[in-house]
Amino acid sequence: MFFKLSSFAVIGIDAIEISVEVHISSGLPSLTIVGLPDKAVNESRQRVRAAINNSSFKFPVKKIIVNLSPADIRKEGAIYDLPIAVAILAASGQIPAGAIPLIQKSSFIGELSLDGELRPARGVISMAEESLKAKNKYFFMPLQNLKQAEMVKQYGNAGCRTLKEVISFAGAPVKNFKQCDEIKQNSNDAINEYDYGFDFSEVKGQLRARRAIEIAAAGMHHIMMMGPPGTGKSMMAQRLVTIMPDLTNPESLEVTKIYCLTRGFNGNLVKKRPFRNPHHTISRVSLTGGGLSPKPVEISLAHRGVLFLDEFNQFPKALIEDLRQPLENKNIVISRNNLHFKFPCSFMLAIAANPCYCGYYGEKKRVCRCSPGEIDRYRKSFSGPILDRIDIKIEVPSLQDEDILSCTESEGSLTVKKRVMDCQSIQSERYKSTLFKYNSEASAKYINSWISADIRIKDLLSKIIEKYGLSGRAVSSLIKVSRTIADLESCSNIKTSHLMEALNYRIGQDAGLK
Repeated sequence: MFFKLSSFAVIGIDAIEISVEVHISSGLPSLTIVGLPDKAVNESRQRVRAAINNSSFKFPVKKIIVNLSPADIRKEGAIYDLPIAVAILAASGQIPAGAIPLIQKSSFIGELSLDGELRPARGVISMAEESLKAKNKYFFMPLQNLKQAEMVKQYGNAGCRTLKEVISFAGAPVKNFKQCDEIKQNSNDAINEYDYGFDFSEVKGQLRARRAIEIAAAGMHHIMMMGPPGTGKSMMAQRLVTIMPDLTNPESLEVTKIYCLTRGFNGNLVKKRPFRNPHHTISRVSLTGGGLSPKPVEISLAHRGVLFLDEFNQFPKALIEDLRQPLENKNIVISRNNLHFKFPCSFMLAIAANPCYCGYYGEKKRVCRCSPGEIDRYRKSFSGPILDRIDIKIEVPSLQDEDILSCTESEGSLTVKKRVMDCQSIQSERYKSTLFKYNSEASAKYINSWISADIRIKDLLSKIIEKYGLSGRAVSSLIKVSRTIADLESCSNIKTSHLMEALNYRIGQDAGLK
């Protein structure tokens, strides 16, 4: 007796179809799972046996072989409990003949408890996309995952509570589909939209830094803030997401697709921009990914949002260097066991650091205790290639007494956000026929077109390159930031004032690092 049905495996953030094949024959009673299963999959033998017996079915007392195909891909997790159980019941003749055609054209995922109850799985959004491509009649899953599947696949999703309910639905889909609708309506369908809990108006003073952050948010430029302790660097970085436009529906789905692979995901569509702030003791695997079974980590969890590295000089140098390729390519590819795990990581990098070991170099009110040699060693600890990829570098000085004691609120997040949204609308129109969305991603074709129309801009750029010895990447960055400043002012062409302001953000901090 043989039966085959469809399930899925997640590789990176994408799903592939897995065939669950069951062969039942005479012989010493046993249940063997082959096809490169991990320990969790192997342990499903006991869960499936108990779940079948406790769901008013009979576990076959025969030799059972389960093959998970393709056999060269490692199968992980307990999500194969349900497809294995259904395939065993079908092969042993315990499912009505009328339900078999529907089961053969459907896909299944879900962990089983010992009493046959279905428990939620991770990565359902990716699986729903693959189910849609495969044109499965139904996609059977735990009820808790139903909302996630419907973000991608509006019809043909069957969220069930138990193994018995799955078999009942397969035997009478029209009747039970209404029941599943009622279950869906009674579930918590609240969308995860809520206030950040803080606002840009809470930042006192620091007008120059606020301006730089607005430009960074408008063009999705990487930014570095350097200044003594207590000047508001972390506070402003945390409020970056409050002035960025809301995620579009495709972006929300992208981010949710990543987060649904993590533990503790609540099942709702992610609507706010991610803000990740890892501690400097984080490992390389936790920041950029790796391990035997790669999963989304900090740089991927910051996708479409902000990755903030506070106390930048405290991060190990090797770990910082790992960010080079993700910053350029907007994704990271990890190779393991002849498989390639690709994770998106298009984020804005925000960095904060002190000017020296004690934190008070250049301050008028506090005396710096560092020797010239210590200051020189401190500055050399910063990664040159990473600093070259930072578009905006800004000094954040200590607040004046009047700023600290001021009770006047500064410009709020909604006001700044409106200007940022208007600027990004201009960019969306400009790049509507391309694969990129922001000025920070613009290709050489666009960069050349921005400076070719004005001889004065080209002459000024030549003088800047000669004086400061900028690299090709630095010049491109300078022009991109100038373009964003021009867009904020609704100017069709880059002006000298725009270029000089961008140069100030590019060179001002570098001068302090020499």
